[in-house]
Amino acid sequence: MWAGEIANVVAELAVRQAELGLPKDGDGETHPRQIVTTALGDLQNHCDKMKYDEYRKAGLPITSSYVESAVKQFNQRVKGTEKFWSEDGAEAILELRGEYLSDSKPLDGYWQRKQENETGTRKYDMAA
Repeated sequence: MWAGEIANVVAELAVRQAELGLPKDGDGETHPRQIVTTALGDLQNHCDKMKYDEYRKAGLPITSSYVESAVKQFNQRVKGTEKFWSEDGAEAILELRGEYLSDSKPLDGYWQRKQENETGTRKYDMAA
């Protein structure tokens, strides 16, 4: 599979399935017949998404570890101890972070407009 030879793996599993036979009533999830049948079906159904040799050549990640790491980091930053976020507050922070990281730099325009509108004086409510 690593070398992109999914067809060979499928063929070998088909041979193994022929040797073992199809799953029978009473075969549990861990029975070899069930395992081979499930693996064969998964490979046949998803072989078009398993072009690992091409993905590696293109420099693409082929594991979920990057996403898992991002989720862990997000959870530590947002859900860490002594942190209590409302859904609206967390959404606002995520929007700001997304805008900060955006290639179009929407926050640059915001800060420019804010600076242009500043008068240098604070706005206080009149005392009653």
